[in-house]
Amino acid sequence: MKTNNLKSLFTNVMFVMVTLALIGRFAIAQTWVQQTSGTANPLNAVYFLDVQKGFIVGDVGTFLYTLNGGQTWLPINGITSEDLHDVAFQSASNGIIVGDNGRIYRSVNGGTVWVQVASGTTNNLETVSFGDGGMVYAAGRDGIILRSINSGVSWSIVATGTTRYRSSSAKGTTKAWIVGEGGVITASINGGVSFSAQTSNTTSDLHGIFMMNDLTGYAGGQNSTILFTNNGGTSWTSRNSGINQGIHGIHFSNTNTGWAVGNAGAVYITLNAGISWAAENSGLTTELNDTYFPDINRGWAVGVNGKIIYRAGTIGIIKLSDITPDKFYLSQNYPNPFNPTTSIKFDIAVSGFVSLKVYDIAGKQVADLVNENLQRGTYNVDWQTNGLSSGVYFYRIETGSFVDSKKMILSK
Repeated sequence: MKTNNLKSLFTNVMFVMVTLALIGRFAIAQTWVQQTSGTANPLNAVYFLDVQKGFIVGDVGTFLYTLNGGQTWLPINGITSEDLHDVAFQSASNGIIVGDNGRIYRSVNGGTVWVQVASGTTNNLETVSFGDGGMVYAAGRDGIILRSINSGVSWSIVATGTTRYRSSSAKGTTKAWIVGEGGVITASINGGVSFSAQTSNTTSDLHGIFMMNDLTGYAGGQNSTILFTNNGGTSWTSRNSGINQGIHGIHFSNTNTGWAVGNAGAVYITLNAGISWAAENSGLTTELNDTYFPDINRGWAVGVNGKIIYRAGTIGIIKLSDITPDKFYLSQNYPNPFNPTTSIKFDIAVSGFVSLKVYDIAGKQVADLVNENLQRGTYNVDWQTNGLSSGVYFYRIETGSFVDSKKMILSK
């Protein structure tokens, strides 16, 4: 009996050690911190033009903006007292806000001035999304779907009904998807002239949708629902492993890396295209309504009670070994040339602050891959170019007295 007990204890200890080792090896630096909104009103949507300039809308006409990555959020007052539900931008200049009683506001100067435009409806509008070539779609309660073919200057009613639509996404000049209560997904392949139902295989209310391109996308909703399509919505399948809360907002930074937020302060991350999700600590227990990541390392989420949380931490750093290297070393990226993802391996001989940045041929920084304290060991970080053009790039590491840089080639 004693031998069996010792054997069992040894097995349990080994299991814990292996589990902790795996968690340590694949741990992702995660830091969600609260930012001051200056309001207790529910915040419904967030959108960033870059890592510094962003906008948030919420109830009772709440409209906030930041020019410094959320260090300070300032109100834009006097637009309306109606609840505002969504904000999106077509470019650095052209943006749209939608809200209750058919309210649509448009900016053509990067969000400095907003002017109301006629929507043709008094139905509450809860979502807006831009396609290409001037296409814009809005939807909301009582089955209302609107479209614009001139970047939001004028709007026409496409459909009405009974469904409460919650979220939308558009790609190209012809394709758009809208999700809503009761598991409804409706899509257009003709620029919003008409919409047709897609089979979601759920009756749970859907609150968020994010399409990576015209084929691949995700939808989320109540009852821990995450749906995935790789054929434009011809079929949707569950991809909710690890999700245990209702989902309200989804955003992906690249093909593999995405976040979902929802009930009870839930935040989930996936590094494998939604096949599995891991919970992150938001520091909140209240509902989160939306999330947006302008790059892979920085993102925001917003929710009830005026809550804004910010995530700073490098995604995709893997500690390959705890064996202490005898010197600092920066390896050549692999593959090289590459498109669109490459891996960079480096050795840290002394624990301390590490910076790894990427620059274009003109010396402009285009990516911040590592910006944190690391323990001694060997690391690997993946970089996805996210739309950068072909050409020569340089990556540079700085830590203590060690500085090195190498050249790599993006070839599309």
